[in-house]
Amino acid sequence: MATFAGIKVPKKKERALTGEEHMTGAEPTWTGAETGFELGQEYITKLRSAMFYCNYHFSLKDMKKDVLRYVETMGIFNKEDMRRFGSAYDSKTGVSISTACSLCRAGSRGAPLIDKHKLFITTTFTELLSKWIDIKAPDSADAGPVATEVYKPTIQDRLQEKTSDIIGELEGHYDDLIATNNTKFKPYDFLVANTVVQSQLGKYEDLFNNRKAELELAQSKKDDQLKEGYSQYKVADFKRVIKWIDELLEAVEQYRGVKKATKQARVKKAPSKEKLIAKLKYMTEEKTLKLVSVNPSGIIGASELWIYNAKTRKLGKYVADDYAKTLSVKGTTIIGFDEHKSVCKTLRKPAEQLKEFGKAGKIQLRKFLDDIRATETKLNGRISIDIVLLKVA
Repeated sequence: MATFAGIKVPKKKERALTGEEHMTGAEPTWTGAETGFELGQEYITKLRSAMFYCNYHFSLKDMKKDVLRYVETMGIFNKEDMRRFGSAYDSKTGVSISTACSLCRAGSRGAPLIDKHKLFITTTFTELLSKWIDIKAPDSADAGPVATEVYKPTIQDRLQEKTSDIIGELEGHYDDLIATNNTKFKPYDFLVANTVVQSQLGKYEDLFNNRKAELELAQSKKDDQLKEGYSQYKVADFKRVIKWIDELLEAVEQYRGVKKATKQARVKKAPSKEKLIAKLKYMTEEKTLKLVSVNPSGIIGASELWIYNAKTRKLGKYVADDYAKTLSVKGTTIIGFDEHKSVCKTLRKPAEQLKEFGKAGKIQLRKFLDDIRATETKLNGRISIDIVLLKVA
C-alpha cells in the first residue's frame, strides 16, 4: 500500500492479460512523465513495444478513430481535408500507413512523440490524401459523397509495403546498436525468417552503403556538418557501427547467393495437342473410296501413321525414329519419323487394296507395303489437302 500526503492509498491493481496478450504483453501505458527527446533506451523500447502491440492486435480499421483524433490535434489538415482524410483512410491508394497509424495510436494514448515521429506521420498522411484527391476526390465540395472503388494493391505495391516494413525493423535494430551497444542481431537469420524477396535486396544494400559512406566521411572529419553531427562518436563507436553494417551487407550477399542457387529453373509448358495440329491441312473425307481421316491429334505420341494420297494414289507409312520414339506435328509437317523406314508405294487398284487395308490386323499391316508390287519412295513429312489420315498406332 502506497502513502500519499500521509494517507495510505491502496495500490492500483494491474489489468489481467487477455489470451493473446500472453504472447505480446499488455499495451504500454503512458503517464506523461516520459520524455522521448533524450532518446533513452527505456523510451525506445517502450515505443517499439507499443507499435508491435498495435501491429499484432489491431487492423487499420481498428485504429481509425485514434488516428483521426491524433491527426486533428496535430493540426495537419483543415476541416475540409480532415473530412476527405477519413475517406482516403478507408479507400487506400497504395501508400503504406501501418507504421504511421501505430504511432498515432501511441500518441493518442499519451506517448510523447518526438519531431521525427510527427514529421513521419505528416509526410505519410499528406501523401495518402494527395493521391486520394488525384484519383477519387469530387470536382466540387457540393458534389456530395463519392462512391469509392475498392482498391486492389498490385504485386509491386505489396512488395514495396513489405520492403518498407523490413527496412523499419532493420532501422530498429540499428537504433538498438547505437543506444545499448546490442550486437546480438543476426542479419542472415533475420533475412531468412522474413523470406526477403531477392529482387528487393538492392534497396537494403543502397540504404546501408550510404549510411556506411556517411559514417566514414564523418570519421575522416572532412565534412564540418557531419563532424559536428557525429561529435559524440569515439573511434570505437565508428568501428563498432561500421562493423555492424559490414556484417549486414555480407549477410545480404550471402542470402542472394543462396537464393540464386536454390532458384528453380522455369519449366516451359508443353503445347497442347490442339495447338500442335492447328495448322495441319489434310483431306477429312475421300467420298469416291469412302475414306475418312482419323482425328489428327492421335498423331501426337503415336509410333506409326498410315496415309493415302488421293491425288497420286500412294499409300504410305510414317514410322517413329529410335531417337524421338514418337511422332509429332510442326505446322503442316510430320516430325520425329525415321527417314529410311517411312516409305510409300503407288496403288494400281486403290479401291481393292484399300478395302484389304481396312480389314488387315496389326500383324498383317507389318508386311502390307512389302506385298505391294511397286517402286518404294521415301516420305518427306509434308501433309497436304490431298492426303487422308488412315490410321495411327
